[in-house]
Amino acid sequence: MISKCIVILCLVASLIAVSKAFVSPSLLACCRNQQSSNKYVPNALYATSRDKSERSVFRHSKLTPAEAFAAASRLNAVSTPVEETTTSSDCTTKSSEIAGKVIFLLPSNGADTTQTQFGTKSPVECPSVLDAAKHLMKKTSWFSEGTVEATIVHVPQEDQNVEDIKATLMEADALIAFGLSADSDLNFASNVFDARRQGDSSVKSRQCQVAIDCRKSLPATVSSFDKSNPSLLTTFPWTKDASAMRMHDQMLGLFDRWTSDDFTVALLLFFNQFSGSEIEWVKHSIDATWEKDPIRNAKEFYAMISKCGDCITNCIADENCKACLNALNAVDTRDQVMSYRTVVSYESELLRDFSLCILQKNNIFGCDATIPTAPKVEPISAWRGKPLTFEAARSILVGHLDDEAAPEGGAKKDVSWEVACGANVAYDQFPSQNQIFYESVNGKDMWYDPVFRVETIDGRSVWCKRHYKVRDGPVPGTFRFSVLDNGITSNEFWTIVGVADDLSWIIFHYAGAASAVGQRYLGGLLCTPDGSLPNKEKEEGIWRVLRRAGIEPWELYVVNNDPNAPGAIEAGPPPLHYYLDGVRAAKRKRALAKAEG
Repeated sequence: MISKCIVILCLVASLIAVSKAFVSPSLLACCRNQQSSNKYVPNALYATSRDKSERSVFRHSKLTPAEAFAAASRLNAVSTPVEETTTSSDCTTKSSEIAGKVIFLLPSNGADTTQTQFGTKSPVECPSVLDAAKHLMKKTSWFSEGTVEATIVHVPQEDQNVEDIKATLMEADALIAFGLSADSDLNFASNVFDARRQGDSSVKSRQCQVAIDCRKSLPATVSSFDKSNPSLLTTFPWTKDASAMRMHDQMLGLFDRWTSDDFTVALLLFFNQFSGSEIEWVKHSIDATWEKDPIRNAKEFYAMISKCGDCITNCIADENCKACLNALNAVDTRDQVMSYRTVVSYESELLRDFSLCILQKNNIFGCDATIPTAPKVEPISAWRGKPLTFEAARSILVGHLDDEAAPEGGAKKDVSWEVACGANVAYDQFPSQNQIFYESVNGKDMWYDPVFRVETIDGRSVWCKRHYKVRDGPVPGTFRFSVLDNGITSNEFWTIVGVADDLSWIIFHYAGAASAVGQRYLGGLLCTPDGSLPNKEKEEGIWRVLRRAGIEPWELYVVNNDPNAPGAIEAGPPPLHYYLDGVRAAKRKRALAKAEG
């Protein structure tokens, strides 16, 4: 926190040196006046009493320059429905440039039987070292759009060409020793790690090596930072050694979560910073960091104050809003797990307005992101013995909701589906997940209202809800979703990967992007009528469907849908029909007017 404050103070000094505009009356007025032409920006963004018109945001009793910068740098999301949102393309362009190569160094024997710590919250047993490494290879390729190559190498046995294998390992940009336990395997890996540490500094600057889940620790290195022999330069936060140490700590923290998403992101963060190539998945940051160019930080700071001064002032002055910013200040906003949980813990209109102005409306940080296209997931082509049509696909979404658009055999409940388990570590672990799909008033599009329970970072249990616009995709069984989530527009591409004829289960795959914060994400959901897992005899067939979507069963997180759980009782009844009742009333009114006309 101290280092970040120093960065901010340096940026303020640089900006003042460049321009005297901070004290000009015209700029102070600019801090309070927003252009009212944007139809999605609420009036609260522009409301300013006349007696404030001559007061600078820097003179506000609760707003310091450090707080202003930290406030505006930290938010990436707060929930408000939006009727129409822009839809970004679901196509991405694969770069021909190779950023680097990852090698997973596995045991000489037993890699296919030794279990890892992945999948401890899944409905299946934890995967073996070999199975986990194979899937991590795929995810590294998908997340990096093929710009990061990943391979598996086993510790050589006596009859193999040891020197050739060593040479291969020496050339790896990222070397991950994974699940080694035998003394001979550890000795081999230790020798390789030592040889890489003694290599040319220009080569080491773009390399890292880490031992994960090994019986004996091996000193990690990340670029110029050597865990076993740290340089004194690491005490100076602006140095390359200090930057490498921060990356080391961040990578190990992500590895320790034992999720495939976090593991892959850790690797991409390393390549984005040290390979010389940008990795689209993680190239954007809305944080104040030492790694950013000072001129760029100064420009961002100037833009935030001049364009969104009122929003910053209002948020800092509010106890709840400021608490959220303080909590976000402790995390890297590219860490979707912690940043999203933090934001949903403090949702408010002030947070929405804050992020809407800084990120969505003005895109202060120049972020962009497109919906991932890998892996390619095919929708079902038939259902109940007939070719799937757009109408039938929409009725499958409506599912078990008590609605005239629901298919035959639905349970006629208050919800369409309940999530039994999900595959995205940031968004699919919340308890009590309800899905409600229904037609819009015009009958052409649909709405999707997820209602889920959040256990906040300060120990409360509360309900959250979203309101997505849903349109048909290019083929039946695919859909385009859009939502304004905490002031940030997210666009998603959903696919029905599989569904039982009797509606006893359904599998969705989704790929999404929040362009204004530069975030991409993938996920999948296994849903049932009551949120319980399907019968054991159905599991193998369901797991095969999941694998077609690039999801391994051990990546799933079982959702707690127990209505008698202490958190569910504390939260009270879920607001399931918060939006649905209004849409149904509007449909009845429209139908009555049509009949009378």
